[in-house]
Amino acid sequence: MKTYFAAAVLGSAILVTGCQSQQTEEPINPTAQKIIYSGMLPCADCSGIRTTLTLYRDQYDNPSRFELREEYLSGSKVELSASERGSWESEKRLQGNMEYDVYTINPDDPDADRQYIKDAVNAIEQLDQNGNRIESNMNYRLLLK
Repeated sequence: MKTYFAAAVLGSAILVTGCQSQQTEEPINPTAQKIIYSGMLPCADCSGIRTTLTLYRDQYDNPSRFELREEYLSGSKVELSASERGSWESEKRLQGNMEYDVYTINPDDPDADRQYIKDAVNAIEQLDQNGNRIESNMNYRLLLK
């Protein structure tokens, strides 16, 4: 009888220990978060591009998906609207002696990816196709809504 009792206690201890070591990761953010940036970007052959970029993060605070809406303006009228959805990623990048977050939308498609640098608390700036700042007097910033 003592042998069966000892075996049952030992088996229970192994089972409890095994279950404790298989804990799942706790969500950092129990609800998915979305961050919206918007602004007017320059356009070569129109009045401007009214742009809204929505970045979504999952419950673990990892980048998940984005929505980009662009309205090409002729004066104050919308001539053309375009919407895009896909995945995005975030990476740290060193510029000078400062570290910034760089967001890349469509990271798996080199022909369609775009990069934005978060260099202010409430703004991101669009980068050129090589991931560098655009040298221009025009505004390439989107502000946090």
